[in-house]
Amino acid sequence: MAGEIETARPVAQRVASLHWGFDFERLIGPPAGEISVADAKQRSEQAWRASQPSDDYSIGAPDWPVWFGVRLGHLLGTVDNWTGSGAPSDALQDLLNREVLMFDAVGEHRDPAHALSRRQALITIAALPLTLATPTAGRLGCTAATEFFLARCAASLTACWHLLRGSDLPTVAQVMSAYLLELEAIASRESVFRGVAARLASQAHRICGIVALHRNQLGIREHHCKQALHFANATPDMSSRASALISLASTYFYGDDPTQAASVYERALNFESALPALQRSRIHAELSVAYGQLGRERDALSSADLAERLYPQHPEQDPSYLYAEFTRASLTLEQGLSYLALAERFPGREYQQVAANVFARMEQQTHSPVPDRIRFEIINHQARTAVLLDDMDAFELYIGQAAEGVAKLGSKQRQKEVQSAWKSAAEAWPQERRLVALGEALRPAITG
Repeated sequence: MAGEIETARPVAQRVASLHWGFDFERLIGPPAGEISVADAKQRSEQAWRASQPSDDYSIGAPDWPVWFGVRLGHLLGTVDNWTGSGAPSDALQDLLNREVLMFDAVGEHRDPAHALSRRQALITIAALPLTLATPTAGRLGCTAATEFFLARCAASLTACWHLLRGSDLPTVAQVMSAYLLELEAIASRESVFRGVAARLASQAHRICGIVALHRNQLGIREHHCKQALHFANATPDMSSRASALISLASTYFYGDDPTQAASVYERALNFESALPALQRSRIHAELSVAYGQLGRERDALSSADLAERLYPQHPEQDPSYLYAEFTRASLTLEQGLSYLALAERFPGREYQQVAANVFARMEQQTHSPVPDRIRFEIINHQARTAVLLDDMDAFELYIGQAAEGVAKLGSKQRQKEVQSAWKSAAEAWPQERRLVALGEALRPAITG
């Protein structure tokens, strides 16, 4: 936590030497009794730089199961040696997040074996808290056991954030349900671990809220988001508080309550001066959608423009990147939704064409993969936009892709969006024979 001095032992030299190929102690100096969070983050940055893949990875096709197996073994050693009273979990999460980004960087050729091995590695890391021999709640008085558990929770949450970018919602839900209560117990007790545990518990509830959203359980999502805010308020971390407020506000957006959504987003703006650029961009981007739905045209346009200007050129370097849940595709989604909302409120001002142009940017994003949840949400709204443009051909294309997304993700929220787009099309083209035939082909996605 900023300003606090916390004890943290560096990763064991043996693990570091195998994992990164350099002398860890020579790089950061001998083990110190106490280090600041800033120091821990700096060491994480140094370790990351040293771990960057060499050109050797481009020579021949790696045996991905072996490569990930070895890499995973080193990561497990890193996690289980990341101890020391109150060890800063954000530094550990930062290091692991960078490692996963490296996984992606060396597998850009989309080898199916790479994708499968990557997923298996992430699931193994996500399940780390579940492998403890005895319940942690019964060992809260044991400092070493609590340290061990929190380090594994930090690793698990890092893996879960990455799994959420694919189609592993059920896996994440199963993992979270297995250790959330134990994590909450530590976060609710007065101890040196409370701040670290509360920060992790806030993340865990935000993740559970995402899963609840895709199950179309908005009441349960609201509960998780309020719990995320409760635990975030137990820490001095402004980013955690803002993240929890953003998640709560988006709950009201999905619940068709833009007035309440705007109010909560504006509360998050109270922390703006203490937030990194990526989070600031997200607040303004999502606030622009709420303003658009409320008919506040000038405010919506201003917020959408500010979100674009704030978005960092290299978002993966932003300190909130892991848990901010705001990729370049997310920005595209929110800006498109803002213009779509304005198109519905002001149908004669050509905002529907602007929305279509903004959503189309997703297809041009080749520098980083678009998370499936975001990709299919954009496609769903492209279908809605096609109706406003009276473009049956575009609607047919996007609604077909949207139906594939429902099947792939198993998301009731994405299905709800598909059904909304279909209803708009049925109202706009009531006598269109192509729509009748299309409805028969897409019946599983547009009914139920």
